[in-house]
Amino acid sequence: MLFDAVEIEHTVDAEAALEFMKEATKLASTTELEDIGARLERKCALFHDHLAEERIFSLDEAGLKKVIGTIFSLRRKAKRLLRANDFDVIRSELQFLLYGEDPVALRFDRFVGAIDGVEPAMKIALASEVLHFTHPTDNWLWTHWMWNPSAGNGALALVTQDGVDLSGATNGETYLKVGQALELVNLQGHAVGYSRSGSGALGTDVFLACVYAVFMYTVFRVKLSQEFNRILPELPELVQRVLGVHHHRHAIATGEPATT
Repeated sequence: MLFDAVEIEHTVDAEAALEFMKEATKLASTTELEDIGARLERKCALFHDHLAEERIFSLDEAGLKKVIGTIFSLRRKAKRLLRANDFDVIRSELQFLLYGEDPVALRFDRFVGAIDGVEPAMKIALASEVLHFTHPTDNWLWTHWMWNPSAGNGALALVTQDGVDLSGATNGETYLKVGQALELVNLQGHAVGYSRSGSGALGTDVFLACVYAVFMYTVFRVKLSQEFNRILPELPELVQRVLGVHHHRHAIATGEPATT
């Protein structure tokens, strides 16, 4: 997609984006954020190892569990997902989602409609993470912490201008709109610096997870006691958790389960 400076200005709230990153860097070092970007690179390698076009037909339940183990909202739901769906159906739908000839919005809607046993938000997260982390230069991440169309909030809404429409008539259309907005955030983020904790779109993943974390801290400080605030994870850990990379350093590469 090609965009000009006017489109970026009308979509991205640059002042808010920089302010969120300023707050995030008070709570995490550059090295810590860059480490998260490197963890996302290893997550991409895991997805590619199991879901690349030439390998997906040999995907087994153990491989799928390794993939799901890196998805924040689904990592504890793998057994439920497998009980509710024939594994051959899951594998076939993953293959079509990633490599079917239909436009991505139609493939996205088909996948979400075909999978049973988990909540709609989890099916959306599965479809989005599979697309994005298997082919991060071609597809974008959409989870409900990033954009919740029912509530009209999320990290992406906090760094886009008022009036930017992120919701479509279907989940697939929403995925396209979210992707277009994320492309603009990514372009500006790498230009001015707030997306540089990882390569390409992975840096914007880190940035938006930081936005979410800073927002969460703000909400908890207002609503909860100081004593309860002490049990909240530090920003680097919270960002790792929502991005599904809260592992020991080698865990993603070896396929070990995520830590709690």
